[in-house]
Amino acid sequence: MRSVHALRSLILVLGLIGGAGRTVHAQGDGPRSFLLAPKSVWGINAKWLNLDQNIAPGNILVPGADIAVDVFPTTFFHTFSIKGRFAQAYVMVNPGSGTASATGLPAELPLPTTSLSASGLSDGFVAFKLGLMGAPALSAVAFAQSPMRFSLFGDVRYWYTGTYVSDKLFNLGTGRPTLQLSTPMAIPLNKNRARATWLEVVPTLQIYAKNNDPSRGSGAQEVTQAPLFVLENHLSRNLTPKLWVVGNLRFQQGGRTSADGVDDDNNLSILGGGLGGGYQILPFLAMSADYGTILTGDNGARSDLLRVTATLVYISKKKLGSAAQPGS
Repeated sequence: MRSVHALRSLILVLGLIGGAGRTVHAQGDGPRSFLLAPKSVWGINAKWLNLDQNIAPGNILVPGADIAVDVFPTTFFHTFSIKGRFAQAYVMVNPGSGTASATGLPAELPLPTTSLSASGLSDGFVAFKLGLMGAPALSAVAFAQSPMRFSLFGDVRYWYTGTYVSDKLFNLGTGRPTLQLSTPMAIPLNKNRARATWLEVVPTLQIYAKNNDPSRGSGAQEVTQAPLFVLENHLSRNLTPKLWVVGNLRFQQGGRTSADGVDDDNNLSILGGGLGGGYQILPFLAMSADYGTILTGDNGARSDLLRVTATLVYISKKKLGSAAQPGS
């Protein structure tokens, strides 16, 4: 029975649900991603994520797995005003590569290989964020002169599948869409922007569609997954006006999968944490880096993350505005 379970676990890793895109999704946006910004900004947020873990694509815990992923999620965004409220539209594309292998499998398992690789596009998203409280749409000049304030947003994302071919055991795409609903909050713990201290709290619910075309070898006709609740937290502080440091905590609960109605008994219940920092190199260019790992979790969950982020922004001089300009 252990051999059968190990075989099923490996197949799950190598493509029953899909690809590496949701592995990236599981790591969240990172620190200083949920603060209020000026309107009329165009920008690019480019990341490099290196992950080594036994949480398979699709947020699926598989203790016998070793998943290695390098991806480059790149987000294009624009901020604007809707009846005086801050709004943001953005889209993410996610090229990368990954490998999946199994450890500790019995030698008698009839497998042609215990390691597979893939490259292409991981899952990406289209999204919309709207200020719900304390989030006016301000010009760049008015924003720079405004006080730090509590802000609450509503954020909706539709994750589309990346590269996925059911004939392959391992794909970068998951072969299914996901709906993500979040209510990010930015809480100022002081009133000095030059030495700003921010607490970002982001409750999120991920709702997964069925995969009606699981990858070959699984023997399943349909794979389903329970919703996953995520609570992402970032406590950051400016040491200088340009340099900041951060501590991160991230809790995940749920996400159990079933193949043709058979429970896989792989519910996620983990708490991760990490440290990082960032620097404003130029007025239009910022960089940050952080490291994260699982602090505690069920069923031997393991994950190590290295994330490097560069953000480039542009705003027309005609859109800079003035302190007296309203946020409409």
